[in-house]
Amino acid sequence: MSKTASANDDSDDTTDVNMPHYLMWFRRDLRLHDNTALTALCERAQADQARVSAVFFLTPEQWHAHDTSLVQVDHIARTLPILAKALQTQLNITLTVQLCPSFADCIDALSTLCQDNNIRCIMANHEYEGNEIDRDEKLAKRLAKDNIEFVRWHDQCILPPQSLTTNDGDSMYQVFTPFYKKWRHTLDISSIQMHEATAINNNKTKLKLSKDSATTIKDIEALSNKVVSAYQESRQTADLSQHLDTDAQLTKARAAYPAGETAACQRLNDFIADDIDDYDISRDTPSLEATSQLSAYLTIGVISPRLCYLQARLAQEKLHGNDGDNEDINRWISELAWRDFYRHVLVDKSALIRHKAYKEQTDKKIDWSYDKDDLEAWCTGKTGVPLVDAAMRGLNATGFMHNRLRMVTAMFLTKDLLIDWRLGERYFMQQLIDGDFASNNGGWQWSASTGTDSAPYFRIMNPFSQGKTHDKDGVFIKTWLPELKDIPASILHSEDKMRKELAKGGRFADINYPVPMVEHKAARQLAIAEFKKS
Repeated sequence: MSKTASANDDSDDTTDVNMPHYLMWFRRDLRLHDNTALTALCERAQADQARVSAVFFLTPEQWHAHDTSLVQVDHIARTLPILAKALQTQLNITLTVQLCPSFADCIDALSTLCQDNNIRCIMANHEYEGNEIDRDEKLAKRLAKDNIEFVRWHDQCILPPQSLTTNDGDSMYQVFTPFYKKWRHTLDISSIQMHEATAINNNKTKLKLSKDSATTIKDIEALSNKVVSAYQESRQTADLSQHLDTDAQLTKARAAYPAGETAACQRLNDFIADDIDDYDISRDTPSLEATSQLSAYLTIGVISPRLCYLQARLAQEKLHGNDGDNEDINRWISELAWRDFYRHVLVDKSALIRHKAYKEQTDKKIDWSYDKDDLEAWCTGKTGVPLVDAAMRGLNATGFMHNRLRMVTAMFLTKDLLIDWRLGERYFMQQLIDGDFASNNGGWQWSASTGTDSAPYFRIMNPFSQGKTHDKDGVFIKTWLPELKDIPASILHSEDKMRKELAKGGRFADINYPVPMVEHKAARQLAIAEFKKS
């Protein structure tokens, strides 16, 4: 690990000092295959006979400010050595990983890197959140003063933000269904371009680095692990986190999500081979684990969303021919479109990043609750509602929650408890390995009926009937709530029966599990009354 500015300045490439030098800045795009910026940079470097270096910044203070989960930070840290090895062996490019606590530090570090290493061009892929945009704009101005290019490419979406507008051509879609129709039509009549970077020949260069930098696989692992350990300590003391066993959470997340692009692509291949044909039916049954489980990889860019789409379309053609159709595959493709949709919405409504609701007037008229005890009961899985509690305890233990359960738990918090959706949104970000601002915000505002294309305020999920529909035999519930193992599913899925049997004199009164904290029917009427207020 480098300790001084000259520690890595021992190369013998003085003959190359006059060659152009370009830099790839990795962010949420930790892969080689179909990486738009990386491909463009390599193409330009080959044409200009330029040297190429790559950098990634570990930004713990920024992650903390953004409520990034420990398991996601760890996933990034586990991915970096794999990325570094692939870059070196396949493209002849050395990755430097540097500790820069905040985005402001990144700007200074990049400016210094360019000056010390005669870098004339930086390329990166766009990020669409507010702080990230501000960082990039400030960096662009700083670099422009020294006549250094900073080029960004659209890469996170299958179709870039602002590329789809309503038929009048002036506005972004506010409802998903017409967006999806145009999204599919656009892809049907055009071809997706995949990007493959080529190796850089004679790329003998080592960056002059600052302290807290690493370039070897061993040093990258050491620096990354150090940052994860410190981040774990800081997250453990955060609000509403004292109940977590973060060591166990990390262990489960590491087993469930092996790091690296190869692991992600293998997961995609396995899903298409084994599960995609039953996706539309089985995706809503959490005990089956029949979803793709690719979201954690997509979030940090270990796999390309375009690759996911093309592989799904290829599977459809193999099964049904060029003109064939398959509802299961279409349903999964629509999930990729939802991911695009929420990013398009974020770019169109940048105020969302500042805790604003999409439907501000609706949001403002609700007398949201901030009851700490109610929020804690929800976070710790002690609401007395079996499906909600099982989902929350599973999230706390693994860093992941099934999508159906995200809707059920979010709607319980925002409608049954009338707690401000922002508190739930934040807690999810702090725990989810696939935490992604655009999708998480979109999902929460959908459940709270304050967002684009949101659930009508009067359509409020009954968490007991949801349990009966999607966990009929109580398999998922009993997995995470072992204290309920002897209670028949017919009771678990009935609020009235749960209240009766858990109360004094009931058959299961001695079980250490709370009576439901609110009566759903009454809570539903209260929520509807709140949303009806003029």
